[in-house]
Amino acid sequence: MERQPSATFALVTGASRGIGAAIAEVLAENGFRLALWGRDEEALSRVEKKLTSTGAQVRSFLCDVADEAAVNATLGKIEASLGVPGVIVNNAGYGGPFHRVDEVSKEEWDTLFGVNVDGVRHLCRWALPRMKAGGYGRIVNISSIQGLFGGALSSTYVATKHALIGYSKAIAAEWGPYGITCNAVCPGYTDTEMLAKADPGMRKELLRRIPAGRFATPEEVARLVAFLVGPFAGYINGSALVIDGGLSSHLANDLPSF
Repeated sequence: MERQPSATFALVTGASRGIGAAIAEVLAENGFRLALWGRDEEALSRVEKKLTSTGAQVRSFLCDVADEAAVNATLGKIEASLGVPGVIVNNAGYGGPFHRVDEVSKEEWDTLFGVNVDGVRHLCRWALPRMKAGGYGRIVNISSIQGLFGGALSSTYVATKHALIGYSKAIAAEWGPYGITCNAVCPGYTDTEMLAKADPGMRKELLRRIPAGRFATPEEVARLVAFLVGPFAGYINGSALVIDGGLSSHLANDLPSF
């Protein structure tokens, strides 16, 4: 018999920095026990130490979500020692390559799909039967506003983020009758280390296009995730929730009027 999932136990991938670390911090504030996944041992350890210093129950695990055998082995250890997470946040992701469509190699394509899509599939196919057995589950997949729109020179990334939204909707339709919700969160430009390294001119142009006049903070994205896995969002299922400061609603302002 499958072990029942705990509604207060969450697994967060890509938790070593940026949005993932912020999600871990906000969920810890909300009383969740946490299993944090990442590939950067030093950065992941810093997040774990920061949260445990506040009294949170946190364990970190080194795992490459693209490696299905490693994922299954790590999940087996977690289930045996900590139980089954009732909440899974698939945040691990990889950007680029920033090429034209005809310049993207098969290796680059496979790498992005391996992390951004297959990594989500590996966790979901393990978790869903266990969530069904317990009659409860909350899955949040971190997509992007590029999962709703196109983007020149980032076709592979765009394709993976579109796939996540479709996959989330399919899970919602198939597993919703068993007390499981699955939603996608679509952040716009967020003030992370990666964005901080961007060309100043590009940052200025991006800010010009965002009605809010600023980038999102990782904490703002994290609080949306916390709401979706909390007690008041049980009827939100199969949605793609945008958090972009109005950027996507403002795109037409840069087009000519007729």
